[in-house]
Amino acid sequence: MRSAWLLPFVTSAVCFTGCGIGYNEKTGGDAGRGDAQAVKTDALSYDRISALDGDHTDWKTFKLEGGAAVSVNVWWDDPKSVSGSVELRDQFGKSLGKLSHKKSERKETLGPIKVPEGSYFLQFEAKDGASVYSFEIITGAGGAADEFPDL
Repeated sequence: MRSAWLLPFVTSAVCFTGCGIGYNEKTGGDAGRGDAQAVKTDALSYDRISALDGDHTDWKTFKLEGGAAVSVNVWWDDPKSVSGSVELRDQFGKSLGKLSHKKSERKETLGPIKVPEGSYFLQFEAKDGASVYSFEIITGAGGAADEFPDL
């Protein structure tokens, strides 16, 4: 009975350390490969990942009607804030190539990676920090942009 006065403090401490935002609790519906958002190739798209806000993972999907040498250009709005990666996966989830973000780089490129006709996925993952990112999936000889896209 003497330690009963500690109960409110212990309960608060447990909740403080264990009641945070879950890994992908606020992901926006694209946390898994089965929930991947369809994107167009050879076009600019954007999204945001945030380890701080429970949105660690974004999945995107695209289809190729024929084989191609695929490159993914990524521009990070806050490149020094986010620690993360971009991974190209096949229709079964097998990794075909991965780019680990370098904190000093605003623009990075994954590929080119030669792939046959089929469905593919991009997995964007924040291990720490947060950033909006813009990306384009280049599927051939189309000119890749060197500068940050004008949104």
